Amino acid sequence: MSLRACPTDDGDRVVSERSSGVDAVVLDDVQGVRVPLEQSRHLPSYFYTSPEIFDVEKERLFYKDWLCVGRVEEIANPGDYFTLKIIDEPVVVCRNKAGDIAAFSNTCAHRGVDVAKGKGNVRAFVCPYHAWSYDLDGKLIGAAHMDKTEGFDVKTCRLPKLGVAQWCGWIFVTLNDNPLPFDQYIARFDQEFAFLRLQDCRLAARIVFDLDCNWKFVLENLFDVYHARVVHAKSFGKYRDSVDYFPTARGQGSTIGYYNSASLVPGGQSLFGNMPWLADKPSTFACLGHLPPNLQLFGRCDAVVTDVIWPVAPDKTRLLLHILFPAEHFARPDFEEKLKVYRDFQIQVIEEDRELVNSLQNGAKSKKFQPGRMSSLEHGVYNVINYQIDRLYGDLRGRT
Repeated sequence: MSLRACPTDDGDRVVSERSSGVDAVVLDDVQGVRVPLEQSRHLPSYFYTSPEIFDVEKERLFYKDWLCVGRVEEIANPGDYFTLKIIDEPVVVCRNKAGDIAAFSNTCAHRGVDVAKGKGNVRAFVCPYHAWSYDLDGKLIGAAHMDKTEGFDVKTCRLPKLGVAQWCGWIFVTLNDNPLPFDQYIARFDQEFAFLRLQDCRLAARIVFDLDCNWKFVLENLFDVYHARVVHAKSFGKYRDSVDYFPTARGQGSTIGYYNSASLVPGGQSLFGNMPWLADKPSTFACLGHLPPNLQLFGRCDAVVTDVIWPVAPDKTRLLLHILFPAEHFARPDFEEKLKVYRDFQIQVIEEDRELVNSLQNGAKSKKFQPGRMSSLEHGVYNVINYQIDRLYGDLRGRT
């Protein structure tokens, strides 16, 4: 497999991934970020444009790790389901008759056709091609006109089962048949953020953004405090204490930070007041966390916003933004009116970012652009990039 590197004075360099890792060219190219932050520079552009790099990320991150896919309240009743694609892998997540959450490949065991579309409620999943049907655990329960097929046994067929787990109301799925135990994966994140009691919150809004850039640009931007007061000057930038804010790398690649900010509404004043379990927090309390590879959490006293990132192609990303409030807020007569304020504000923030992350992708395609040095305010970006290099290529040569 070849990787097209960013142009240099000597012309394009082609590097190869080998069974033992990556060759000296890639090793050399990442060294600019494998040094202390004060000496570091951003990654070469081809890390954001190369289909080969994208394939490595797909196989070593998104096809191996636990992935946040949705909320338990989205499938509250037996038969409720939703579908998604983990890059090239179609997945269906449902609640079975016993009330448990199950996940499996959304590929009929006959020809691979999707057995479910979108979201909804069903008694069974029925393939639209030849009407093979599956129960809510993914087991084949009907396959017409297969009685003359020698050696065929309905009982041995099913939709490929996927690993599934829950944390604080979030559903996680893995394509890996032998993943890191979920308790180990979530341990540090749970230690830091259990106090937010997301299991006592409900999903109030889910907003989809399709962006014309590499998924890593989206992730890095979410943890780039350097841009907040510039790009978001009209939204939350003026309320954010960016100068003193440094997210810290923690276990399992989690990036965690605590800082001063304001509620995520115009003017920065909460419309609901503190969540009951955060009554002792000051109104300026804010926190964030990154749970690799695709969940980002932004906590305030009154609400929690999460971003779930889904790579689509080397230059295409889908961002799913969720707004969560305490369940008791939903009964308020003014809830929908106030929710709209929070929702519109989040749309404003992401739209402020959209032009910039798309422009990052355009810059990465330029033959003249050479990535520059990092600022001390890019600590979060630095942590995220180094974790990804560790995961993708091993801790090659380490950090000096």
